[in-house]
Order: sequence, then C-alpha cells, then structure tokens
Amino acid sequence: MSKYLLALNSHPKIGSQTIKKMLAAFCDDAEKLWKSDGRELKKIYGEKFQDMFMEAKNQFDPDEEVKKLRKLGIGYLTFFDKRYPDILREIYDAPIILYIKGDINAFNVPAISIVGSRKFSSYGQNVAYRLSKECAENGLGIISGLALGIDAVAHKGALDADGITIGVLGCGLDRIYPVANQGLAYEIIKKGGAIVSEYPPGTEAFKQNFPARNRIIAGLSKGILVVEAAEISGALITAEAGLEYDREIFAVPGPITSETSRGCNLLIQKGAKLVQSIDDILGELNIEKIKFVDKIKEISPANDKELSILEIIGSEDMPADLILVSSKINVIELNSLLTIMEMKGLIENVGGRYRKKI
Repeated sequence: MSKYLLALNSHPKIGSQTIKKMLAAFCDDAEKLWKSDGRELKKIYGEKFQDMFMEAKNQFDPDEEVKKLRKLGIGYLTFFDKRYPDILREIYDAPIILYIKGDINAFNVPAISIVGSRKFSSYGQNVAYRLSKECAENGLGIISGLALGIDAVAHKGALDADGITIGVLGCGLDRIYPVANQGLAYEIIKKGGAIVSEYPPGTEAFKQNFPARNRIIAGLSKGILVVEAAEISGALITAEAGLEYDREIFAVPGPITSETSRGCNLLIQKGAKLVQSIDDILGELNIEKIKFVDKIKEISPANDKELSILEIIGSEDMPADLILVSSKINVIELNSLLTIMEMKGLIENVGGRYRKKI
C-alpha cells in the first residue's frame, strides 16, 4: 500500500490532503486507487482530480520510488503505519507521509518545539540554548526547523545535553536547507535524533513550503516555546498552529523596544505562558524536574578569560556588546563563554544584561 502513496506524493501538485480525499473514494485502499482509471475521482471531485491522478500514474513508478529512497538512505512512514507518531496523527491536517533520516525511535520521546527568529540577539541565543539544554536534560525531545538562528541554537542545546532532537525541513531530505546547517543535520542523526519532511527527495526549499512545515513542528510537540520572534514570523505561525492543535504555548518575554520580542510579548498578551525558567515549562506540562548532580558548576572562574569577564562586569549589570568591546574577545567565543558561565552559576542574564552571581 505504501509504495502507491509514495508515487502519488511524488507529484508536485498532489499534497497530503488531496491524497486523503482520493483515498476516501476507495475506502483508504491505496492499491485499489492506484489501479483505477480515475473515473471515480472525476465523478466525486471533478476532472482536475482525475487529471492529476493520471499524471502521477504516468510519471511515477511505485517500485522505483521505493528504490530511490533506499539508494538515498531515506526511510518513511505513512499515516497508516503503526509507528507513525500518534501525537502527529491526531492533528486534522497530518501529512500522509513522513520521510525520515535518522532513528525512528526519536518520535517516542515526548517533545517540545523551540522556535524563533533567524536574526537573534545574544539574549535570545543564550535563553534558547539554556532552555533547550535543560529541557533535554529533563527528558524532553527538542523539535525545531533546522533553520538559521534560534532553531539551530535549540538543536545545539539538545545535542550538548546528549538529548534527542528532530529537525523538520521544508524541502526534500536530500536538499538540506540551509546548506550551512548540513553539519548540524549530520550531528542530529549521529546522536540518535532525526530529520524529517513531508516533501519527497528532490523538492527544493520553496518559500511556500515553510508555513506547511511549521504545522508538523507544532503537531509533533506537547508544547511550543517561542524565544524571539517578530510580530509577523514563521515562529508565530507555528504557535498559531499549536493553538489549533490544543498544544501548550510558551513565550520568553523581551524588551518592548526589540523587534524580535514583539511576537513573544504579543503571545503573552494573548495568554501564552510566560517563561522565565525551565520550571515554567515543566510545571505546565506536568513533568517532574530531574535532579542532576552539577557537573560543571564550580563557583570559581575556570580560566583567565572568565576571570576577566567577571572583572569587566564588576558590580554593574552590563550588556553583551559592552563586554565584547572591553574584553576584546571574538564575538563567537564570547557568546560561548557567557553561556558556559551562566550555566555554571557565575553570572546571570537579566533582560539582555549580565550580572555577577558570586
């Protein structure tokens, strides 16, 4: 049955909901549908449906589609497979097929989506990384879109906690987009996670694919956490989908002067759970916090650079850009140091400004 669904899904004009309609005309029997002449589809849905169906039959061979996936190392689940994620199956517009690279068991981990802006601040980066890492440490999988920005930071936080993370793409799994995140995709798979898509191999990252992709991010999750987002953004589309699917919506507040915090602040105004710490997420999801022995928490600087940052901050709250100027440390290295120092408990981030805790 599944190979016929693969062939239908390979037609660029036939999406999941169209396939579901076609199947309904044949009591969900994909083989019976495939072996028909399409006249029943024309009778129920019109000539356009019959034309698309016949185009698919003429252009795609079910057995060849299976071979193509095997050659590319891509697995798949159909909506009718027992191992198709139950949490995704319950949404009304669930994809008919999920193409998968990685461990299928990644879907068995209860998960939260962490999404946000591609153009993030140091505040957003640090918060996304910390919350993702802490969620993973407490047994939650992390779902995101493998995009640049907050998405990538969320995936990295989960990986650094040796947790499970799933990247949902808006293109074929043989066309990782953005190219800059190919290494991240490889790391996700290597560490027991997965990358998934509803689009067949060869599908480019068309702009119109991403709003549809966002519904899968929301559908796979128990809740959606938005870290930074503009008032009009993909992250808010994901949150809106989550509301439709009765998911918990979380948002990190930000400065009212920040464009990338407007979306989050708007969500909070509309009733999203304001998140200040991991406890706000775990409490809402009824997950008991796991007590860890602090592995890296030593209340002393580990090296001269950490000591110099503490001296620069002094007794005043200081924004990251001023620390950057005073420390003369490379911005990428500084962001990493600030995150590590925050995790150790040496400093804390308060509204984008850093203060000492020791």
